[in-house]
Amino acid sequence: MNRVPLLFKKNRIDPKEDLELDDDVIREEERLSREFDTVMPIKVNSFRKVYPSVFRKPCVAVERISFGLDYGECFALLGVNGAGKTTTFRALTE
Repeated sequence: MNRVPLLFKKNRIDPKEDLELDDDVIREEERLSREFDTVMPIKVNSFRKVYPSVFRKPCVAVERISFGLDYGECFALLGVNGAGKTTTFRALTE
């Protein structure tokens, strides 16, 4: 059961439904959904990171990132400053 402290419930931010996604992002999400049952060492599907706050609005750091890695693949996240690259890797490796 996902329990959210009462203090944070009023500041909950729902996922965005109207995101403009690039074609390669859509293809990767489709690939992960097609290959759901296949053995893949790392699968991240629709990852989201929100930093809660007590006195101000929560901060959405990463919204809907998906990728899958197979054995022997090299992977990197590319993006502008503030895109959520470090946040993603920190959250996945903690």
